[in-house]
Amino acid sequence: MELSGRITIDSTPGLQALLLKRLDSQDCKALTLDLYEVPYIDTAGLAMLMELLRAARLRGKQFGLSGVREKPRFLLEAARLLNFFPELDPDGRPGGESPYGGVA
Repeated sequence: MELSGRITIDSTPGLQALLLKRLDSQDCKALTLDLYEVPYIDTAGLAMLMELLRAARLRGKQFGLSGVREKPRFLLEAARLLNFFPELDPDGRPGGESPYGGVA
């Protein structure tokens, strides 16, 4: 799923609800968030990603990231959270394929 724009305390409640609904759908076996067009994530965004990872694991589904660019990558690394997420394209380049058989 491609995301764009800043992921902040203002956008996370609605985005998290949307993504949790996606995880709850029967046809969703894996969810990969493409963050290539996301220039900034704040700590609320980090908390949302961790909650989505937890929710996916509880549902027996895969959750990963792709296209993580400079600033979001720095924050994930500084918080020591990047290693929790399977990463599609660690260099942040578009056009990768999901380790789950396609971007879900």
